[in-house]
Amino acid sequence: MSHYSWEDYEAEMFLYAQSYTITEFLGCAKYKTTPFDDLDLCADTYRQIRHESPNRRVLVYAVCHPPNRALPVSLPIAEHRLP
Repeated sequence: MSHYSWEDYEAEMFLYAQSYTITEFLGCAKYKTTPFDDLDLCADTYRQIRHESPNRRVLVYAVCHPPNRALPVSLPIAEHRLP
């Protein structure tokens, strides 16, 4: 019996990343989402936001669409994993 860990799941999903987003929580179920095609540009923008205002609630997501899924899946990317 093989074990499929969450790390394996994430690694497989990230292989099918189609785009990236920066999502900011604005309060009371309100969010601002900014799409990016390039992870490097997304990471640079994220770091600039965090530098200007460290307390803003922002996350980077990978929008992944593997062939075995009908709909895309958004997974957060940890800050230490950004390029």
